[in-house]
Formats: sequence, C-alpha cells, structure tokens
Amino acid sequence: MDDTEDEGEVRRTNIGGRYGSPTVTIAWPFSHIVNKDTELRDAVADLALLVARLAVAGDDEAERAVVSLAAEELATRLSP
Repeated sequence: MDDTEDEGEVRRTNIGGRYGSPTVTIAWPFSHIVNKDTELRDAVADLALLVARLAVAGDDEAERAVVSLAAEELATRLSP
C-alpha cells in the first residue's frame, strides 16, 4: 500500500475533524431555555445526562438499552 492509499483510509474515519469520534450538535435557543422554559431546561439536562451515560456505556448492552428507553421516554415527553 502506498502513501496515497494510507491517506484515503484515514480520511474515511475522519468525522467532524476528529478521527472516529462522531459528534452531536443540538441547536436550540439557549437563552429562552435557561431563562424562561423550565420544562425544556430540565429536558436539556436530562438529554445531557443520557449522552454522558451513553458515552461511558461502551459495550454494556444492558446500560445502552436503559439509555435507549430513557431517550425514547424523553422524546415522547417533548413531542407536541
């Protein structure tokens, strides 16, 4: 394999500037959330906790299932 092929292989795993580390971006009106909408502020805090739990769950399928269920419940709670 030459250097050109090596570079191509690396680029395929480059997601958002970090190798193999996908990111999630959530764009909400944070001023409104922090200052006015306490229900939505609590939901954002719950979402942050779920992301943190998922990040440390690794290959623990039981923990990932619990996080998945909690995420579904949060989504249902926020649905109009």
